[in-house]
Amino acid sequence: MTVKNQRVSHAQLFLGSEGTHTLGLALAYAQYINCKHRSDQDACGVCESCKKYQLLAHPDLHFFFPNATNNSIKKDPKSSDYYSEWREIVGSTHALFTLNEWYQKIEIENKQAIINTRDVEDLLYKASMKPYEAEYKVFIIWMIEKLRFDAATKLLKTLEEPDGKTLFILITENHDKVLNTILSRTQLLKVNKLTTPQLVEVLMHEKNYDNDMANYIALSSDNNLILAMNTVIDQEAEQHNLNLFVSFMRLAYQFAYPSQSFDFSKLMDCVSDIESLGREKQKDFLRYAIVFVRNNMLLDYQLNDLLKISKQEHEYLVKLKNFIHKNNASIYYKLLNDAILHIESNVNAKMVFTDLIFSISNVLLKYKIA
Repeated sequence: MTVKNQRVSHAQLFLGSEGTHTLGLALAYAQYINCKHRSDQDACGVCESCKKYQLLAHPDLHFFFPNATNNSIKKDPKSSDYYSEWREIVGSTHALFTLNEWYQKIEIENKQAIINTRDVEDLLYKASMKPYEAEYKVFIIWMIEKLRFDAATKLLKTLEEPDGKTLFILITENHDKVLNTILSRTQLLKVNKLTTPQLVEVLMHEKNYDNDMANYIALSSDNNLILAMNTVIDQEAEQHNLNLFVSFMRLAYQFAYPSQSFDFSKLMDCVSDIESLGREKQKDFLRYAIVFVRNNMLLDYQLNDLLKISKQEHEYLVKLKNFIHKNNASIYYKLLNDAILHIESNVNAKMVFTDLIFSISNVLLKYKIA
């Protein structure tokens, strides 16, 4: 991947979890490669090539991404049908957005979006042509794990032996879901999340937060750059999430240690309240719960200086320290993260949260500290 020495791997796979800037890095790398006056470290930013890259309007830059039908594109969709929406979301977010945000942008509702054979046929046609003006033709395939198997078979030969100076940059959030035939033909580049100090610096510079607030947001977002940049501190919502979490844990405790017959109506009322929030606020609640577990770990290890919480939250942390601690925190993390994945996959919310209460009650039974 060394541009200076003219050793550019023609097929690269950028791997990074949600909240890493993989797409932004891919764009910056492609711009750098085709910059007319690049330095050893960066593109010049002012040549004609750089300007066109910044506008996502370079004739030798091509994008492919998950797509599906919507009210406007009712049949045989392909990536090029959504170029206008793509340029808008990449430009407005500085290439920082989630897959779900993309689905909302193109209004496909609950349809399964894919990178289809029409996309690959379009790619192969463009790959067979000479560059218009750049040194490299660049093909960025975002969320390559969404590539259909029958489409992948059409792509393999070109991916392995492209014509001339052609660069493929494939982007994924999940290495395990990428076809092995694709993995074997690409050079892997792992993109890590920003460290907490790095993210704090970004938030202080971009959002004008003070150090304490930037630290709180960085930690509560689990260093997810997208979440951190989109976070708006809503004290009312924070209080609601705290109350809901306390109710949630109380129900799990009552199910695990019933002093009398368990009142299932209270459980259903709680689950119905969560269901009524809608998918995004349900995920916000689960992320709040993850941060709560993390804060219990800090308390467990006596790292109180790192706690950025309210007095009321601290009181509940102390009350729950015998139930959430270093011996079971990883189990809570898995349960809560799995619940987020289920919500994102449109699993029925009542089922997700009812099952979560029962699962947490099992943890409370097994790992309580006397």
